[in-house]
Amino acid sequence: MKRLYVDIGSTNIKSAVSAGAEFEGVERVAFPAPAVDGNSRFEVDVDKILERVHEIVDRAACEEVYISTQMHGYLLADAQRRPVTRYISWQDRRAQACGIQLKIAAPSGTAMKGNLPRAGVEAIRRTQPEVYGRAAEFFTLGSYVAYALTGNNATHITDAAASGYYNVRERTVYPCALRLPQAVYAVRPVGRYREAYVYAPMGDQQCSVLGAGADDRTYVLNLGTAGQLCTVAKGYVSGDYESRPYFGGDTLCTVTGLSGGKRLKECGKEDVPSLAAEYAQAMARLPKREKLLVTGGAYAWHRDLLEGVLERLEIAYTVNEGADALAGLKEIAEEKNG
Repeated sequence: MKRLYVDIGSTNIKSAVSAGAEFEGVERVAFPAPAVDGNSRFEVDVDKILERVHEIVDRAACEEVYISTQMHGYLLADAQRRPVTRYISWQDRRAQACGIQLKIAAPSGTAMKGNLPRAGVEAIRRTQPEVYGRAAEFFTLGSYVAYALTGNNATHITDAAASGYYNVRERTVYPCALRLPQAVYAVRPVGRYREAYVYAPMGDQQCSVLGAGADDRTYVLNLGTAGQLCTVAKGYVSGDYESRPYFGGDTLCTVTGLSGGKRLKECGKEDVPSLAAEYAQAMARLPKREKLLVTGGAYAWHRDLLEGVLERLEIAYTVNEGADALAGLKEIAEEKNG
């Protein structure tokens, strides 16, 4: 069976096709540049995103399509599903600029922060009432891609939960004036694009962790544009971290907001002790693990600096620079199809 895998990241949209054990090459196209980048806003024309996705899917002509997407982004649409906003990226901080603080319960799988979509929607309600008044439906980036391909506003819970609108423990939805995406808890199709089954889009973090080969004995330090430290835990658990949904009903315990590529550009050898302390404090917040796995593109760019940081953490570590969401998507597809 010929399958297409698409990872919609913040820098590139990566894709690969497989009809057997290996990818038939990995292609990259740039994620569209922001149409608005300033005054705490980061917006991208969604039509430009869809153009790239459609080109990839049309060219591949596969029987199944698996998608992972950047999380914590969203757009609003009217009752006819016509967008009333651009795609509002996870890099948007309008809620923080407005001083919005919402009480977000642990079972939401996320926490109150400047880029939380639920808080961003509240910022739009307060500052752009004419836009909010036209809005009827909320889409994550994943669910909007699914809608564009299949006509269904649906996405996997690993993507949906990043919005702040879902109780992942009870599998319920918090009250919202807008129509929300259908949250899919299993890996299954949400519709068809021509002859291809399109599977519910999944969160890129969870797919990357799976693709890296992480288990419940391992911390994963992912160093992309920003940094995250996480670990897999069996079942639903909560603590001083975000209890993000993972595959098979498990939890991806996650500490966010750590130094990644964006900040590491400004760091030198003198910053090694403070960076090590930052990552060590994050590990102390998570369930205790035996080893550390380092992933993400920022490692290669800052290898010398990070080697000094990692040596200070006093835990056995390995680096997997090749791990990415495409590998996780492929593993999901192969496991599902036996």
